[in-house]
Amino acid sequence: MPEYETTYDHATMAPKDLKHLRYEKKGRVAYVTINRPDVRNAMHSYAHQELRACWRDIGLDPDIYCAILTGAGQDAFCAGRDVKFLAEHQSEGKRTPHEDPTNPAFIWGGGSHPNASQLDKPLITAINGLAVGFGLSLALAGHLRVMADHAWISDTHTLIGRLGTPTLLYHALPRPIAAYLTLANGRLSAAECLRWGIVNEVVPAADLLARAEHLAEMVCRGSPKATQAAVRLYRLSTSSPDALLAYQQALDRETAESEDGAEGPRAFREKRKPNWTGR
Repeated sequence: MPEYETTYDHATMAPKDLKHLRYEKKGRVAYVTINRPDVRNAMHSYAHQELRACWRDIGLDPDIYCAILTGAGQDAFCAGRDVKFLAEHQSEGKRTPHEDPTNPAFIWGGGSHPNASQLDKPLITAINGLAVGFGLSLALAGHLRVMADHAWISDTHTLIGRLGTPTLLYHALPRPIAAYLTLANGRLSAAECLRWGIVNEVVPAADLLARAEHLAEMVCRGSPKATQAAVRLYRLSTSSPDALLAYQQALDRETAESEDGAEGPRAFREKRKPNWTGR
């Protein structure tokens, strides 16, 4: 069996010309910033693509020991899915690129959660503002989490006729809290997140990045091999069986392509209350 040597080339392999994210490296730490403040850092197909590219690069770069994920501005970490982008495609009778099996960008759900890339390096989420829907999933992807004192979290998938990834929330949160978010579309303040152990620290917005960097510095003191082994076990210990994930994706797709799945984004775009039919 031949042995192949893989050499990481910083000049050619790191993502470049990103339009929806900012990506930089300082020392042993990679910084990923969702940079769509005009839509509260909501994610669409092309932002998903760029985020996947960042996770891949962080995983490949041997000089990076840790990553920090945050959002541009102080209003939002990530408002979840770009519902207007979705509604525009639906109004034309089209699927969004990442939901269209004929599109090269197709990965149902976007594929930009770091677990989908099997990222084995510690991730710190600096939750600078609201984290809703998929944004909540990204916030909870952090092994360590720092939250601005004005920030809050919620799910809201069912409010637009969608399902999302409730299995992730049920793994990451106390079950009644996960149910409060997924079923009742409840909201938790930063203080409540700290009380329930959802975040490590709550700090003034001006101190958020500095506190995240302090945690990154602590992480980088450890052996990268040992730390990455711990992350792999962390991911496996909180993962769901493949059959359950496949069923969740099937339910998500069935829900998304129902009449209610079209009505939710349409109502959001038209700024009115949805008229649910249960179909």
